[in-house]
Amino acid sequence: MGNVVLLIIGIILGVVCLAASIYFSVKFIKSHHLGGVEPSIDKKTGLSILVPVLLQGVFTILSSIGLVIFNNWNPCPLDYVMLVIGSYLMGSGFASLTISFILYYYRPDLVKKQRKLIRIALFLSIPVFILGVYLLTQGIADSLLYPLANSISFSYGFGFPDGRDYGFTIALYGIIMGFGAIISYFVSDHYFYKKYKKHGILETLLLVAFPAGIIGGRLWYCFVLEPEIFLNDIGKVFDVRSGGMAIMGGALFGIVFGALFMLRFRKYVNIRYAADIIVPTILIAQFIGRFGNFFNQEVYGGVVSYESISWLPRIIVNNMYINGQYRLPLFLIEGVINISGYFIIRYAIGKGLRKYLALGDLCFTYVMWYGMTRALLEPLREGFTLNLGSSEAFGYLQSWITAFVMIGIGILGIVGCHLYDYIRKRKGLEPRTLDTI
Repeated sequence: MGNVVLLIIGIILGVVCLAASIYFSVKFIKSHHLGGVEPSIDKKTGLSILVPVLLQGVFTILSSIGLVIFNNWNPCPLDYVMLVIGSYLMGSGFASLTISFILYYYRPDLVKKQRKLIRIALFLSIPVFILGVYLLTQGIADSLLYPLANSISFSYGFGFPDGRDYGFTIALYGIIMGFGAIISYFVSDHYFYKKYKKHGILETLLLVAFPAGIIGGRLWYCFVLEPEIFLNDIGKVFDVRSGGMAIMGGALFGIVFGALFMLRFRKYVNIRYAADIIVPTILIAQFIGRFGNFFNQEVYGGVVSYESISWLPRIIVNNMYINGQYRLPLFLIEGVINISGYFIIRYAIGKGLRKYLALGDLCFTYVMWYGMTRALLEPLREGFTLNLGSSEAFGYLQSWITAFVMIGIGILGIVGCHLYDYIRKRKGLEPRTLDTI
């Protein structure tokens, strides 16, 4: 029991620090009414928020060292240095990101100088947190067991993708997907607040679109990617513990059911405006969700040499050692393309080409972007074949063909939006324009 004490102490103190920062932040938010005099964070309140954020890094170090001691790891001195620095940056970066987001999101009326500083802290916290995760994982990468755990087991602590029965488990993939959906929601809700001056417009939408996406992802996997298996045994569709999700189907079902919900229950919101705001943020959720594939050892390409991927973080390289050979980390490539696509669509296109856009263009640009992404990457996947009758695992050809269909839908959708506005203009009606994006 002695070797777990430091780990437990570090976790408890870290949670207390984060809770304290959140408590004082929320207390400040609730102490001022929106629409009144611009509130300002005084020195006492600022310190009560900032000090726990800084201490969060210290207690994350304690937790990491406790983890090393508990597992009897023996990292080299350089790994220990990376572990310590990475732990501090990750802990404080996460706390700073959380607190600055809460203040920036819920107190848009702060005095301009403080709001600017909080905005800077918000965006700086992201690379600090990522750098911390990188250094920490570098420090412990060679001490971990591979393949990495991909689920939390109520009987064994963790479950691994090794074919064993770990009893009732919660898949890390599901947790990561849920986290991605929540981040996507908050980003979208922030833009809706800027237009409608009200938070929570999309809360019920999330409860509709996210489950629809889960169901769509499962059905797409079963009846598009592997119809020869599931059509012969429909009962296997409900065996979700065995895995099998297709993000392409999840995105399409989520968009369709989300649009139907908005048309029925949010009639005061322009559906094309809503689509332009919400749909591109799916790329953020997909970027996060791809790391669920990493833990599942899914979405990888063909055999590659160690030298060709040795520049990547060691934890990724080590977990890409599958069936005795190193594999191309396709999940990471797609994730980077996804997050890049969000910023390109939202800013380079949404702002740079603003005067040329019609409402709905950003939504269909997402459809086209994701179709192009899958059209490019699908042939690189392990098991891809041009033979529809092949017995090789996963009919990725069907997914590849669907990617081109998505490209076509995206192009037709953009043309349709502009044609619709052109007809309205010919009828003497004011064309719909992009609002605050």
